[in-house]
Amino acid sequence: MCDLLNVPSSHAATDEDLQPSPGKAAWPPSHPKPAGLALPPDDRAHRAAQQRTRRKLWTLAHKLHCPIIGTCLDAAELRRIARNHGNASAGTLDDYALHVSFVSAADARNSLSLATHKALEKKFAGDVKRFAKARSRDALEALWQGALSSGEVAGALWATLTHPRCDDALTTQAFEQVHMLSHQVGAGQRADLQKLRTVEAELGSIRHAFDDLQRRTRVRLGAREAETRDLQHRLTTLDAERRRLLSQREEQDRELARLRAACGFERAANLERQLAAAHRCNDRLRRRCDELQAAVTAAERSRVSIERECGERGAETAGLEHLITQATTACDGCRNTPCGECPNLHGRRILCVGGRSRLIEQYRDLVARCNGLFEHHDGGLEDNRQRLDAMLSSADAVVCATDSVSHDAYYRLKRFCKRHAKPHVFLRSSGIATFARALDSVTTAETP
Repeated sequence: MCDLLNVPSSHAATDEDLQPSPGKAAWPPSHPKPAGLALPPDDRAHRAAQQRTRRKLWTLAHKLHCPIIGTCLDAAELRRIARNHGNASAGTLDDYALHVSFVSAADARNSLSLATHKALEKKFAGDVKRFAKARSRDALEALWQGALSSGEVAGALWATLTHPRCDDALTTQAFEQVHMLSHQVGAGQRADLQKLRTVEAELGSIRHAFDDLQRRTRVRLGAREAETRDLQHRLTTLDAERRRLLSQREEQDRELARLRAACGFERAANLERQLAAAHRCNDRLRRRCDELQAAVTAAERSRVSIERECGERGAETAGLEHLITQATTACDGCRNTPCGECPNLHGRRILCVGGRSRLIEQYRDLVARCNGLFEHHDGGLEDNRQRLDAMLSSADAVVCATDSVSHDAYYRLKRFCKRHAKPHVFLRSSGIATFARALDSVTTAETP
């Protein structure tokens, strides 16, 4: 194959950039380009044919090749087309050089432009079929504007520009709108990058706090486990001592009986005093054993409580990290379908009762990211209590922060949700992590 075009990579491709440099051959060889968007006025036969059939890639104006190839085919698809037509070096080219080569080849009918045209036809067959139903220029423009407003630009651009009813005015309009859309996408990517940096900083802070909590919890659990082991050891020792004393008591009882029979009453009385002392010592040891057993039981309950709290904290942090990860993931290719990794509320109305006022907008943003509708009632602090019943009736699920809600609102909400079998989650705190975990619970409970 021939060498690639020698063009600067520091700016977007223009008509001048896409021209081959002196002494360099384009891949594939370039051909003369039309002067503007319209066909030559003297080519009436070609214009008449275009009025009846769809246009080919190489018959379109040169200015349209750059937005068509750049918008409708990504670099991986271009490399695959190039490799299928004998260009083994396509994998070593940078994206810009590859794009320039295909734009240059599109000026004339050749093997590469034919392959590119077939790839576009196959990729956007559904859009082409849908746009083919347009029998007039106005109908075609309406389809184009609808696709542009919904963000489905790539297939609509190819179907519009190759449609036989696409005149010069509509061609120019589509070209200009796609050109401005590329600027808007660039500006949006810069804003998303700034937001990503902010979210990453917040995630780092959350992870640092969680690591510190885990460290402190491990220290507390270690201390509790050491104390439990010590108490268990002491209990085992005391239990062995108690058994020894019981055995000794039985032996003394037998000895007392023998001495009473053999040695007389005085020695038996002495032995009885020793036995009473042994009984008192045994009772003290039994009480001590009971106290130690109670201490071991309390320590075990404390350990279980700490483990449960650590598990809840970990689950809340995992839920928040899941939502933050999905928020920072690009969804440009999902074509308005819900992301498989993101909790999906399917448009359900989530009512939040209570919660911190400074976190309400963050609650709203989390619900919106999960494809839900958010409503809020402050739990009877300022909002009308009677308004709560109406909002409960219209909600699909209810989340209540119990640390910032009135007793009246709490019991009314609980009775209403129980009576009407409405999904509800009670939060022990108003934090973002707790609310994020509640959204996961609501999504899981309502998924058929």
